[in-house]
Amino acid sequence: MKNVLFVAGLAERYYYEPFIVACENRVNVFVFDPTIIPRNGALSIYLSTDGNLSGFIDTFRLNGENTENVRLSLCDIQTAWYLRENIQHQNQKHNSLERRFADNESYGAVRSLLSALDCKWINKKETVEFLSSNKLYQQKVALEAGLVVPPTLVSNSPEDVVNFSKHCNGLLLKTIGYIKLDDDGKYFLYSNRFTHTEIQTSDRAIHNAPVFAQKYIEKLYEHRVMVIGNRVLSCRINSQASQVSRIDWRHYDFEKVAHDYVVLPEDIQHKLLCFMSKIGLRYGAIDLIETPSGEFVFLEINPSGQWGWIHDLAGLPIPEAVAEMLESI
Repeated sequence: MKNVLFVAGLAERYYYEPFIVACENRVNVFVFDPTIIPRNGALSIYLSTDGNLSGFIDTFRLNGENTENVRLSLCDIQTAWYLRENIQHQNQKHNSLERRFADNESYGAVRSLLSALDCKWINKKETVEFLSSNKLYQQKVALEAGLVVPPTLVSNSPEDVVNFSKHCNGLLLKTIGYIKLDDDGKYFLYSNRFTHTEIQTSDRAIHNAPVFAQKYIEKLYEHRVMVIGNRVLSCRINSQASQVSRIDWRHYDFEKVAHDYVVLPEDIQHKLLCFMSKIGLRYGAIDLIETPSGEFVFLEINPSGQWGWIHDLAGLPIPEAVAEMLESI
């Protein structure tokens, strides 16, 4: 069986362990947590004059509740996947100079390894980091793939935002990036709809921080779509069935909001696969709006977006699709 490397933190085990279970007897999965370097693990990378890369990294194999330490040869890695690294080095400002230096050098060594590792990739670190908090670029690529996106403005010019709002009769505002509002990361800002009057009276706020503004798109349904290799698995979310979730389905109301496994139209599936190819990903969670007229509108992609609840509520075979992708790539 081929060897697959997951680059992911052990703290994110809940996210990818179902993939490992589904891969049993199909591929061998090893987990590399970059945060173990240098204190709890080692790596060694040798680049020869003829361009061959050799060496090893310390990894884990998961078996139920147990973790097995495995020193994995770089030459034995056939496929790699940058999943959820959760690096903490940048926040360790109170550490000693020596420790901060060691962490920085370790991060550089890991980055060098992941950039140079010569194997097939599901998602690469550089691609994932470039797409992070980059919704505008995502929408540009979506347009190139033939998808529909909402009219969008990123600006801290109150005049431009007000003019855009007048044209759109108010705006939907989103954060450009992700920021923790508390130490535990339990609170964050949701997308919200604002009237034109509210936009007109927010000059100072707009000037002080650029806004990601879009024309509000009326919804019949929303879709969380998992694209996994060549498979497109969609969960249709009836977000309009509840006042709580009408603007942003992340205000969950599971008692009122149905989640159904549906098959998207073939042309939409084709465009989504084209988008994935253009943007350089083989796996990702895409958010779409289905309008009352039956049009599908692209919002954004998260290369490591949550999927557990749509697997549970709608029965999307996500772990099985991941195992199939890893076995066939």
